[in-house]
Amino acid sequence: MTGGPEALHQLVDHMNQLGLPAYITYLPFDQAASTPEPYLRYTAPVANYEDAAGNLIIFPEVYPQLADKVRYAKAAIWWLSLENFLERRHIWPLHDKVRYIKRVFQGRRPLRGAKSLKHMIHFSQTQHATEYLNQCGIEPIPLIDSINEDFLNDNHLAYASTKRDIILYNPNKGKKVTDKLIAANPQWQFVPLKGLDREQLSQQLYAAKLYIDFGHHPGRDRMPREAAMHGCCLITGLLGSAGNDVDLPIPRHYKLDSSEAGFVAEFSKLAADILADFTTHNRNFDSYRAYLKSEPNIFRKQIADYFLEKQK
Repeated sequence: MTGGPEALHQLVDHMNQLGLPAYITYLPFDQAASTPEPYLRYTAPVANYEDAAGNLIIFPEVYPQLADKVRYAKAAIWWLSLENFLERRHIWPLHDKVRYIKRVFQGRRPLRGAKSLKHMIHFSQTQHATEYLNQCGIEPIPLIDSINEDFLNDNHLAYASTKRDIILYNPNKGKKVTDKLIAANPQWQFVPLKGLDREQLSQQLYAAKLYIDFGHHPGRDRMPREAAMHGCCLITGLLGSAGNDVDLPIPRHYKLDSSEAGFVAEFSKLAADILADFTTHNRNFDSYRAYLKSEPNIFRKQIADYFLEKQK
């Protein structure tokens, strides 16, 4: 129940809307499964796994070993995350390498990274992943996703005057950095987003002025996008896909390098300014929100440009 699985359901939905027969298949392949309730809104019929000529099977990047076992169908990988494939957490480089090698011995990652996967079709959700794939001699097909379209509206405007001095964060992302910021700023209310259903999550996001994310941003993460569409300002780090202005196109002023010596003081100053002058800062995210509203159409066009062209 995270961003990647929802993106896969969206892809199947958009393809079916375009008249391209597409299905979702759940792991493990030999067990029956039904669609999780939050994804019933998508036209994503469930099918059995079928490695047969004429089929294209698209795997998320965390299952390259399954894609490599395809013999009769065409296999593709959709790079929804780079960090999750590389087992990279940006905490200690050696630890990341050990994690990856461990996955190699488990048969879950190729020894030479994506260089071992050149024979497959590759789709990329981020500029971040595209740059890595280019270094491996692969030119991927761009294929972004969007957040839940129910959030792509201006409902946040109704809550602008009632927002409170609350700072939200994902406790599963960038915990060490966030803990440091919380300890240095006891005057503010930091609220972790956990154990919430969709409605409760929206209520929290509508109530808060600021969402922070100093995690490793493996892909175009959904939470920053959803927070922005609920009227929150953002402060993020520079790891992963947050490090470029294509995958996370917010003003550079709101991206801080957590490795710098003056990071905590810089964060405290910026956060204080946002909470004190929320209206001004919030307007700085209007262009980002406009871009997020355009993502479903970009997604559909990318699908049509590639898959419909292939049918001709």
